[in-house]
Amino acid sequence: MSAQELRCNPLRVGLIGAGGIARKVHSPGFMAQSNVELVAVADPEAGRAESLARDAEISVALTDFRDLVSRDDIDAVSIATPPVAHAETTIAALEAGKHVFCEKPMAMNAREATAMADAANRAQRILAIDFQSRFEWETQQAREFVSRGLLGSPHFAKSSYLRRGGVPTWGTFTSKAMNGGGALIDIGVHALDRALYVLGHPTPTSVWGATGQPFGRRGQVTNRWGPWNTEAHDVDDYAFAAIRFEDDLILLLECSWVLRMEQASVEQLQISATESGLELKPLRIFHDHNGYHSTETFEAPDSQRPSHELSIADFVHCVQTGDEPTVPAAHGVLISKIVDAIYKSTAERSEIPIT
Repeated sequence: MSAQELRCNPLRVGLIGAGGIARKVHSPGFMAQSNVELVAVADPEAGRAESLARDAEISVALTDFRDLVSRDDIDAVSIATPPVAHAETTIAALEAGKHVFCEKPMAMNAREATAMADAANRAQRILAIDFQSRFEWETQQAREFVSRGLLGSPHFAKSSYLRRGGVPTWGTFTSKAMNGGGALIDIGVHALDRALYVLGHPTPTSVWGATGQPFGRRGQVTNRWGPWNTEAHDVDDYAFAAIRFEDDLILLLECSWVLRMEQASVEQLQISATESGLELKPLRIFHDHNGYHSTETFEAPDSQRPSHELSIADFVHCVQTGDEPTVPAAHGVLISKIVDAIYKSTAERSEIPIT
């Protein structure tokens, strides 16, 4: 279908993956768009595609994603599989001429992510990654403050996503073979992406990182979702990193599924710049005024669309207009490179250059 036809007709979407993220996020997110039609869903697990198709009123249920991407009545594909399948399904969809909306993390590693971005360039199709935290009101407002130069030049930032006891007990999150990593690749990438987006994607030069697994194999910790399979748990519980950028900017990244702390959960971004400082959740600006330290707090609107829904709306808009998505493939590749460097730094106990 041509760009003009996509603007004038509903976008016909196929879902690959019918698990929790497809059921709770992707299918309702696309159904919330007025100009989208969900045509088909594919999942290799017996009965799962049929169940989602019945609940979401999707007419076609398949077990092989190849049958889905080969259909002529599909314009775009939404990837909601475990990360291990992101590269294969995304590249197949792009090569079949479909636009792709891929769940985070983009891939298991930077090599796969680069192959996905290259496939999108060859096919001249849009590939967007679902880093939905970019679409939160506070994140968007913070990005505007930085891009307008209201803070001056940033020189230090810290981005955190920490849980007191939040190990996922469903899906493939605790399997390195299926997920590529643990807390870092699950929630750490959100903290990293939020920081890079707000800062305007400065160029990283090197990474020092450390990961650990103090609780994953032994359990014995209060977990909001109950006990997990400690024998099958082979991923990181936490990751901490220092990322250097050009112009001497430094970003500290911290993430953990399990951390001995007071709060149940912490999601925060702090930035110090030459003229002012910024902090998210709540959004506050720190600066000097008439010889005093001053704090300015900004309240979010009472009503906001869910960030996942806004992320999907952005993808749909870009497919129909040809605009670049808010989360282009290149940004997902950069996240993957930094994640790879953190794991490599942990293994080698050294600072790793980013190339």
